[in-house]
Order: sequence, then C-alpha cells, then structure tokens
Amino acid sequence: MTIRQSTTKSNNRCNAISRTSKQKKLDAHAYRQKILQERKQGGFASSAGDLVIDSDELHDVDVTKSPGYRREKHMDKQRKRENMKSRRESSSSSSASPSPSDVEDSSKSSFSQCTFNMANILMGVGMLGLPYVFKSAGWIGGFCVTIGFCLVTWKTSYYLGRALNGDPRPVHLFDGSDLTIKRMRNPVSSFPEIAREAFGDNGCICLSAVLYFELFSCLSIFFVSLGDHLHALFPNISQAKHMTIVAGILTVPSALLRTPKLLSYLSMVGTFATVAVVLSVVMSALFMFFKIGDSAGVEKEDYALYSSSGLPLAMGIVAYCFSGHAIVPSIYNSMQRPHEFERMIDVTYGVVLSACLFVAISGYYMFGDDVDDQITLSLEKRAGDGNLAMDCLTWLMILTACSKFTLTMFPLALGFEEMLTSILPSDLAMELVDSAVKIVLIFLALAVAIWFPSFSFLCSLVGLICTVIVSVIFPALANLRLFGPSLSLFEKLLGWLLVVGGAFVAVVGTIATVDADM
Repeated sequence: MTIRQSTTKSNNRCNAISRTSKQKKLDAHAYRQKILQERKQGGFASSAGDLVIDSDELHDVDVTKSPGYRREKHMDKQRKRENMKSRRESSSSSSASPSPSDVEDSSKSSFSQCTFNMANILMGVGMLGLPYVFKSAGWIGGFCVTIGFCLVTWKTSYYLGRALNGDPRPVHLFDGSDLTIKRMRNPVSSFPEIAREAFGDNGCICLSAVLYFELFSCLSIFFVSLGDHLHALFPNISQAKHMTIVAGILTVPSALLRTPKLLSYLSMVGTFATVAVVLSVVMSALFMFFKIGDSAGVEKEDYALYSSSGLPLAMGIVAYCFSGHAIVPSIYNSMQRPHEFERMIDVTYGVVLSACLFVAISGYYMFGDDVDDQITLSLEKRAGDGNLAMDCLTWLMILTACSKFTLTMFPLALGFEEMLTSILPSDLAMELVDSAVKIVLIFLALAVAIWFPSFSFLCSLVGLICTVIVSVIFPALANLRLFGPSLSLFEKLLGWLLVVGGAFVAVVGTIATVDADM
C-alpha cells in the first residue's frame, strides 16, 4: 500500500468519524425536524406506530421511552464512546486501538449499579400503601399476597431475561466459557421486540397501549398523592383544590420545557425519599414497641388476622408496588456481564421484599385498622403540628411526586406527538402540539384524580389491569410462544398457570374492587 493510498484512507476515516459525530449531536428538537423531513420524503413507521430508525443508529427502542427522548440518551452514550476511542487513538499512534468490547464495557453498569437501579424502580410510591394491604387482607392475607406476588414477578423477570437472551435456559450458561452452547433464537433488546417475536405487530400494538395507559394512570396517582400530602400540611384547603393548584403550577414548566433532561436530576429525590420512608416507619415502630414494653400509655390497636373481602384491593396495591418489568430490558442491556442477570434479580427481589415487609409490618403494627392508604399520612397525623422531621418527610414526598409526575408525562406526551408527526405541516406546528398535548394530559389526569380521589383505589386498579398484564401474563405467555417446544412439562404447566391465574386475578379482582368502592 502506497503512502498516498494510506493517507486517502485515513482522511476518509476522519471524515466519516466527523460526519458521525456531527450527526450524533442532534438534540430532541433537531430530531423532530429530521422526522418531518423523512416523513415528507416518504418516511417510515412501524405498524405499531413507532418510528423505525436505521438499525445502525438505534437498536434499543422501548415503548416506555419515545424515540425522540431515547434518541437523545442514545446519542449521549455514543458521543462518550467516540470521545473515549479518539483519545486512546491519539495518545499513541503506534499503540493498538482499543477493542470494541473494552469501549463498550466502560459505558455499561456494574452488578451493584444494576441492582440499585432495579430496586429503585420497584420501590416507588406504591410502597406507601403496603400497610393498608395488611389492613385490607389481615396479617395472613397481607403476608400471602406480598410474598406470593413477589415470587411471581421474580419468576417472570427470569422469563424476560431469557427472552432477551434468546434461549429458555438460565442466562449464566452463556458466559462464554462453553462455546458449544448455542442460543435457540437471536437475542433481542427491548420489550417491543419480544412482543413482535412472540405475537407479531398486533401484539406490539396491544402492549404499547397497555403501557401508555399505565403511564397516564400514574399521573392521576401522583395527583392524588400530592393532594393528600398537601392537605395534611394545610388542612384548611380541600384535597381537590390542592390538586387543581398543583396542576396549574405544573402546566408552565411542562408546556415550555422540551426535554426532561434537567428535571431528571430530581429522580435522585425519589431514591432518598424511599430510604427516608423505610427508616421513618421502622424506627417509629421500634420506638412504639419499646414504649409499650415500658407500660407507657399507648392504646393497643385493632388488628385483623384474615379478611377475604379485602384481598382484591390488596392484590392490586401489591401488584402496583412490584410493577417495573417494562424497564427490565434496559437494565439487562446496560449490564457489563449479562450472564449475571438472574443473580442480580435474586439480590434485587430479596432487598425489595425485605423493605416491603419492614414497611408493611411496621406500619400496620403502629396503626392497626386506623392506618391510612399512605403510611406517611398516618405518621403525619400521629406526629401532630410542629414536628419538623415529619414536615420535612411530607415535603420530600411532595417533591418526589412532582418530579415523578413530570418525568412520567414526557414519554407519554412524546408518544402521542409522534403519532401525529406525519400530519403536521411544520416544526412550529409540532411545537404547538407538544405544549397542547401536555396541557391536555395534565387536566385529563386531574379530572380522573378528582373523580377518584383514592390513592389505594387507583393503585389497585392500575396494578390489577396493567401490572398483571405487563409483569405476569405477557412474560409467561411470551415464554410459551417463543420456547414452547423445548420447555419441560413442569415449565409449560407453570407458564399456563401464571397466564390463566393472572387473567383470573385481573378480571375478578378489578370487578370486585370497583364494586367495593361504589
């Protein structure tokens, strides 16, 4: 090879890297313009309504994140990888360039980070209602529902990991030590891909509809939680007025901001709030226990051993608490060692179950049948006025609900916007629709929250309808459809038991919960 040919190839390579780098720097705003241009040129869309990007540019499409938002995140990761690679190449012209696997591993998460992320997703606002689960179903019913649903979702998490890996066998077998082991199917990287592989495009559409409905329902749940906690701090103002005021306040940033990137820093508040709630409930219960042991004048609360009438509501709340399977593909793809996925799930569910039982038992022990559907409200009532620690905890829950509300609304709003992309004539029209969609979603969620101002009722309905479908029925049925012929008889029976049992709980539980609330 001549020096001229080598120089030409080097220049071409530099130009290609430069073009790729410039292309990756598109933000969400410019990405919308690109969508409009490609639509006008006979653009592309999947039958599920999601934009289909070139596979070299974007592999991991998740229905819980709209393509515009996920594109921005993907470009950030790609930019970091390119910068790292260029620095290593420029450090020494004679040294060998780093292998792709080394660059890729540096951008992925360790075992402990993935465990933390998964636990943080599962331990959300639903944990506040766990003592109410024991009130509804009693000591025995509460234990059975909590532990039972934890085991079910733990197993279905395995199903999702194996579907992503492309083989029904445990993922730790594919650690690369035995090259003779071959996967039955090609690995996939997202929830929609699992749905398309198992059920076709129609299955992907149905799954997307359920996930978007769940996101919208969560907006109403956050409104109710905000109203309840603000009413606890300012009892002279009604819950409905509190929710309306908050809706008006949230309208301005939601309509003006085009990306939740800045607001995403508030997500750490949710983690801190979860730890604060668990510690507050457990420490309060221990304090009360020692006071009772010292014969202090604390009245013994009423407790129920078992209540069948409250089981449907209890199952829905617990199901909502363990909802998080939609994010499992993202956690799996972010792991440095995907073959450790199932061990990560084991550790995560052990931590989450322990925290849930601590909160549920401690809260029900302290308040008995007088416990509210959010344990923080009961703690606020018992602390009384002027308790600085409880006031801080209440404000922390308010800030958490606000941040989760905004972050939940963005992917939902962008999903609706992208459905309308093909009929919008310009980028200005897209910006106007962007604001209009968010405002409409805010006040629709407010209307639902005012009409059903019960935290436990809404959590139970979302858990019974959405979580059971996404976290129980779908993983089990997809496992049967993808790997049915190679599954053992026990695995087949277990899969069908989860599908049929999940459908029964969803239908019967929803009817019973609605009838009980009427």
